Amino acid sequence: MRFKKRLVYWFCLLFLIFLVSHSHQSAAQSGANKGKVKLATGAGYSPFVDSKLPEGGWSASLVKQTFSKMNLLATIEVLPWNRALKWTQEGKFLAAFPFVYSKSRAESFLYSTAINFVPVHMYVASNSQFTSPEQLRNKRLCFPFSYSLDSLEQGIVDKYQMTINRVKDGIGCIKHVQKGWSDAGLTNGYIHAEKLPKNDVSGVSIVIFPEQLALVPLYLLISKDYANAQQWVEEFNYAFGLLQKSGEQTATQKMYLELIDNLRISTQ
Repeated sequence: MRFKKRLVYWFCLLFLIFLVSHSHQSAAQSGANKGKVKLATGAGYSPFVDSKLPEGGWSASLVKQTFSKMNLLATIEVLPWNRALKWTQEGKFLAAFPFVYSKSRAESFLYSTAINFVPVHMYVASNSQFTSPEQLRNKRLCFPFSYSLDSLEQGIVDKYQMTINRVKDGIGCIKHVQKGWSDAGLTNGYIHAEKLPKNDVSGVSIVIFPEQLALVPLYLLISKDYANAQQWVEEFNYAFGLLQKSGEQTATQKMYLELIDNLRISTQ
């Protein structure tokens, strides 16, 4: 008798979980039917996602324009990156962006065409003796736990035969390098060294090498469990293609590159 009660309990619990999950996806789908889609992103990834830039950043602008080509209004919610991905997988959002490719994510998500590319550069502490990436062979590279090593970034590690030190996040890596616990880190080449925090104690700043080591694509992701997920990705890709053919994508790129250059000039 007790076994039957437990069985009924677990059945009811699983059914409740199914209903909650289904209701989230139904709500997201109904929004799409009304001409709106809900998207998720993270924060602090300038210039791709940045509340201080037009349209919330370069990637945000392109994504909004792409859905506009699909006659859909995209609303974007800024969340912690892991939560944005988790809630998209659960169907609370149609899609999340911008993310690099990883094998683990590819098990659960479909990837759009690349919407942006990240120029990868290496940085060191200003008080170090390093003046080029070549001098970092067999040295220690800091890399955040929250990031997955893209194949292109792994190529950098392999090329210079570097040892990886893992820390919590990007700011943690900067501090690690400033303290001499790691010899170098990798950064988005659009970031200005002047904008990175100095070591509060020693005043050590960061130097970013001018050499571009890789160009990493960024994507919009849709959960494989989302209703008609493959069709959504195909329609997004087609609309993004229209954006490219019309010249709007190029115009947006030009605008953001000019903004980045102006910010660089203002900090010098």
